Order: sequence, then C-alpha cells, then structure tokens
Amino acid sequence: MDLKEFEAYRSPMKDFYRDKIVFLTGGTGFLGKLYIEKFIRCGVSEILLLSRAKKGKTPMERLTTILSSEPVFTRYQEDPELYHQKIKIIDGDVSKHQLAISNDDMSYIINSANIFLHAAADVRFDESLKESVETNIRGTSEILKIAEQAKALDVFIYVSTAFSQCNRDCIEETFYPAKFDPYKLIELVENQTDEVSFEVMGKKIIEQWPNTYAFTKSLAEEVVRRYTDKIPVAVIRPSIVTTTNSDPIPGWTDNIYGFNGVVVGAATGTLRIFHINNDYRADIVPADMVINGTLAVAWYAASHRGEDNIVNCTVADHPLTWGMVRDEQLKWQNKIPFLGGLWITTYNTTTNYYISEFLKIFYHIIPAILFDLALRLNSQKPRVLKLYRKVHKFSDVLRFFTNNEWNFRNEKFHKVISHMTEEDRKFFPCEIDKIEWKEFLAQNIMGLRMYIMKEKWDNLEQAKKQYNRRCMAHRVILVIWYFLVAYVVYNLLDVVGLMDVAKGWYAEYRK
Repeated sequence: MDLKEFEAYRSPMKDFYRDKIVFLTGGTGFLGKLYIEKFIRCGVSEILLLSRAKKGKTPMERLTTILSSEPVFTRYQEDPELYHQKIKIIDGDVSKHQLAISNDDMSYIINSANIFLHAAADVRFDESLKESVETNIRGTSEILKIAEQAKALDVFIYVSTAFSQCNRDCIEETFYPAKFDPYKLIELVENQTDEVSFEVMGKKIIEQWPNTYAFTKSLAEEVVRRYTDKIPVAVIRPSIVTTTNSDPIPGWTDNIYGFNGVVVGAATGTLRIFHINNDYRADIVPADMVINGTLAVAWYAASHRGEDNIVNCTVADHPLTWGMVRDEQLKWQNKIPFLGGLWITTYNTTTNYYISEFLKIFYHIIPAILFDLALRLNSQKPRVLKLYRKVHKFSDVLRFFTNNEWNFRNEKFHKVISHMTEEDRKFFPCEIDKIEWKEFLAQNIMGLRMYIMKEKWDNLEQAKKQYNRRCMAHRVILVIWYFLVAYVVYNLLDVVGLMDVAKGWYAEYRK
C-alpha cells in the first residue's frame, strides 16, 4: 500500500497504536526492522529500542547504519529526522540481568511504555543451551518483570515460533504444560561451574526437541503463561519466516536463514541435493504477514483480557507443499538467473537420509574439490570446499523441519482477523489464506536476487547469457562423465569375465 494512502485513513487498529509508546526488543533483527517501519507509519509517539554495542559500534551508530541502508525504511532518505525523533535507544542486553538497563532508562520505561513487544531471540539452532537459556528464557522473564511494573501498560506480546511445540503432531493455539521448569533451568545455568558437563546434560534435557532454539522458546512460553493473570499478554507463533509479500515492499529480506538459504543455495547452483519430503506441507509465511499479525493480535488482546490470546501464524489453510515450491522456484530461477551463481540450478531432492548423504559426494564434494583445484591452478585461494561445509551444516539444521509435518490449528488467528474492519485488513494484511503463492514465490526469487545477491536488473541479460553457457558446459560434462562411468563399468566387468558371458548370451540370442 502507498504510504500516503496508509496515512490518509483512520481505522480502529491505527487509532490504537497512534501516540503510543512501544518498548521493542529485537529491533535490529530482520523482523525488528519491519516492526519499526510499521510502528512509524502507525504514528506511534515513541519506540524505546533495546540495543547493545556490537562489533565496535555504539547502539546509535548501529541504528543509523540500519536506517540509512535498508530499503524498508521508506521515508528515511527524505525525512531522517522523523525516525530519529521517534526512536529512543535503550542501551541494554536481553541476555543480562535486568537487561543491563540504567536506572534512568528503567524508570522511563516503567512510567511511559504502553506496549511491550518482545521479538528478540537467539535464533541460532546450534547455539549452546546456556546462551539460549540466558537470551530466550531469562531474557523473556526479565522483560515481563518490567512490563508488570509498567504504569500505563496496554499489552505485552511475545513473538515465539510455531515449532516451540514441535514434539507434538497437532499444535493447538494454547499454552502447553512445560516439560521442564524454566526457572529451575535458569537457576541451573546461573549456578553451573562446568559448562562442558552442563551442555552434556543439556542434550539429555532437550532430547524431544531438534535444537536449543525450539526447546528454549517452548519454556519461554511457559514464562509468559505465568503472567497471564497479572497483565494482558499475547503470543504469536509464526512458522518459517521468509521474504515480505508486499508490505512495505515486496521480496525484501536481510538474511539467508532457513527457507531463504535453500532458495539462494539452489539458485546459485550450490545446493544440488537436499533431504526433503516434497509431499509435506511447506509451512512458510511472509515476514510482513507476521508483522501485521503481531499488531493485530496485540490490538485484540488489549481489549480481550482474560482470553488465551495465543495464535499460530501458519499456512495451515493452504495445501502448499515442498514439491510445489521446488517446481515453481525452478521455473523462475531459469528465467531470472543469478549472475553471482556458482553453477546452473540442478536442485535434486530425496526423502532418504542415506541416499542424500551418498549423493553429496558426487553433487557437492567432488565438484568442490575440482573447483578448488582450478582456483589453485590460477593462484587463487581455494574456498568452495569450505563453502560446502557451511552448506551441509545449514542443511543438517533444516532437515528436521523439511522431513516432518505438523497440523497447526489457527482458529484463534482467524477470530482475531474477523474482529478487524475492512480498512484494517487493508492496512494490516495478515490473511495468509489469500496469498497468491505462485506470485509470492516469484517475488521471493526476485527479492533474494536484489537484496541478498545485490544484483541489479540491468545485468539480467548478462546473467542469462552466462547461465546458457553454463548449461552447455553442464551437458558436455555430463556426457563425458557418463562415458567415463560406462567405460569403467565395462572394464570392471571385463576383468571378472562377465563380458565374455554377456557376449555368449548375446550370440545365443542372435541365433
């Protein structure tokens, strides 16, 4: 929607957010950037952004870099003061006690904040249990303690994940009993003296979950549940978040985590074999649907206190499968190839783990060795084999989610949407069942080409010519490869005498 059109109309949800003060965590992350832009357009009075120094940059320097470099901040170039006036940096760290916030900032938050949106999380699936607990569980607890003291609180909303309960086949929109007391786990982390032994014990604790991220998010939900009788709370559980659908711009992302990584890997000819069940539902959801869904649920929860305001933001209403996604992507990747690709798109899939591991040798390892050999011969540093180590680590993490299927219920999410006016459904689009998936998947490819690969559209013809040359080279290599395999097989059979037997059978057949 056009920005001027958005600002010209009033609606119940826009009126709810207008002039509010929002305390936001995770604002420098992918979803956080979209939350900031949406809040600015909603006319909030102020965003209290929790941020810490990182890589030698102060929180303010990080914010300025983000605002000036990301295209989702649609008005920054023409009106940077609007953003700087609306955003107040709260120097702190979600993994620390009391978020490491100063007394003055803490007092300001408690006296001023109306909405607490907790979107910060340690999303690294291979993170240690200790660090995941400190960020995802203890951090959530610390923020809730502050929200409970807030004098003008309207709502606290927590951004969880649909896979927090992935140890279940059917996931309802409700709080589930925790398998472990989150506060006891926090205590264990704070009192442990042997981190190695703790991590060994941790593997036993999380055995029903695929990684520390999903496990700690499930316990963070339990922390939130314990505050439901104290303050108005809401939880949104998005599934696999990918590029934006349309709001504020189509196809935008700033990372190649999860689904985006698979698309880029396939499009660049890097990922050529993947362990996935093409018949299973592809539970991907556009990032802007998550943003608008979050704001809708928070708005609803503020006026429906006492209800179990927890929703699944998933694609449950549409039979989108991984096979459908693969076919659509292959179609578009041939039309809009990446100039920076390693090779042509030859994306193969299998449901068998052992077959996928075996084929990696031929599709990934051997080509990587040959590429690195060519680089060495040209006096360049070998890098392709190292790249594939990262690709394999990444694909191993995703394997659990692409070879399992869940029944996500979303009746409550539909209930929230049913309370929205037509204007709000237009201003805050979050009806996932209305997505045109073929169009979205095309935008996804285009967005990744533009925002991740940093490729402009004026080099598309050059990319197509390069892609066609590589297609020809690929066919020649295949012919040579199959000839060599046939030659080796023939000689092996000849050595063991089977060729003489075959010739005898053939002679008898001819008679």
